[in-house]
Amino acid sequence: MQSIIQEWADMKLNVHMYIQEFHKKMVEHKRRPVLLLGMDTQAITFLSDLNLPVSSEMLIGLDVEDHHVCVRLHARLQWKQPFGELTMYHSNLHIQHEQKLYITGQLNTMLTEVQFPTVSRSQYEKATEQKDLQKTYHYIDFTI
Repeated sequence: MQSIIQEWADMKLNVHMYIQEFHKKMVEHKRRPVLLLGMDTQAITFLSDLNLPVSSEMLIGLDVEDHHVCVRLHARLQWKQPFGELTMYHSNLHIQHEQKLYITGQLNTMLTEVQFPTVSRSQYEKATEQKDLQKTYHYIDFTI
């Protein structure tokens, strides 16, 4: 498990999560790598090896980083579900209206610099329906 977490931390575009506030009290936070699964300007979905409670009293911080920029986001967990030995989380982002354009621009720049092979959603869905895949597809859903 530890090697998977380190792989997440070493990705060109990586995300680290930490607990910012719990029951309106600031928490001295330690960052933990998570695997980004999907994101838009209102929500984020990711995998973590931590099993956190879904609570409106907990504000998490998410640092989305590449080798140039760190975009700091805040979110509240909306739901979680087991994902093998990991947990998948979905969170609503708390981005102030004035920051939305800046953050969107930074994230778009990060995504264009990452050298992921890309395919459209329809191609991905068709490929995953085939029983004998020649190639493994990793899909991250971005709407930025």
